[in-house]
Amino acid sequence: MTNTKIAKPFLKWAGGKTQLISDIEKVLPSDITRLNFTYIEPFVGSGAVLFWMLNNFPNLKKAVINDINEDLINTYKTITTKAKELISILEILQHEFHNLEGNEDNKKLYYYQKRELYNLRQEETSGQAALFIFLNRTCFNGLYRVNRKNEYNVPMGGYKKPTICDKENILAVSNALQKVEILCGDFEQTLSYAEQNSLFYFDPPYKPLSETSSFNSYAKDEFNDNEQIRLKDFCSKLDTLNHYWILSNSDVKGKDINDTFFDDLYANFNIRRVSARRSINANPEKRGELTELLINNFTSDYIPILDDANKEMFTNFDKSYWVSKQNSPIDQVKIESN
Repeated sequence: MTNTKIAKPFLKWAGGKTQLISDIEKVLPSDITRLNFTYIEPFVGSGAVLFWMLNNFPNLKKAVINDINEDLINTYKTITTKAKELISILEILQHEFHNLEGNEDNKKLYYYQKRELYNLRQEETSGQAALFIFLNRTCFNGLYRVNRKNEYNVPMGGYKKPTICDKENILAVSNALQKVEILCGDFEQTLSYAEQNSLFYFDPPYKPLSETSSFNSYAKDEFNDNEQIRLKDFCSKLDTLNHYWILSNSDVKGKDINDTFFDDLYANFNIRRVSARRSINANPEKRGELTELLINNFTSDYIPILDDANKEMFTNFDKSYWVSKQNSPIDQVKIESN
């Protein structure tokens, strides 16, 4: 009996959604587990939710992914169609980089030479994809950041012999992506790929919690408040068209009680606050748990069980949902404890 390797994200990714998958699972519409459906992810990033969906829902008949980042999408396409060629290049990069272990000056020289070569964008598609993965696996914290000239500018990380070529996973990812349509461009173009039973998951560049916490220079064009509003308008359009959607974003109100940007913007939809972990900060003491938002446009069968510490995060939607489940006035709703 042959063991089929499960595909997992092939990139380290600041803001990756592996930690939110259990929360996303709880709010999935019940139809998703019963019927054939199309899964659409307009901001795919490292694809943590994508691969989880592909691995766990056999009735997912089609998936569509999109991203504005051309180099990221080139890497997905290269893995899909030229996995073995990509592996050959990555094996060379890994061998050369590992041989420099113990000589930090030469390691840095090698890293910054490859970063400069990447920014020239003159390699053929497989070579450029290999450089993308190499930089991702060797840079500081898996961060992807570019300047206004679209030049990648993240410094080298401090890893000893990091895995640059994960051959088995690249082959598993290539196999999984055979049923995935891969797009590059604005998130709104994904609407034309939606079918009768479609689920969208949005993981846009997060709204910064402070002026110094912005790591969302993910593309040369900033994803600012106007873009957040445009995304909300797109979600409203999907709702009108009866498509399911889930969206995650930063909880700016959790940082500043007076910042109700998302609570106001998505007031007509279902907002939940979930625990997450911040891993990107130059000061380790400022890393740690915080809350993020999970927003959707449908009612799931999940009823949250809250401990005393989380009662303050109970949203108006959660209250009304408990009212309907318990058939009680809102002041008599019982919040269960773990």
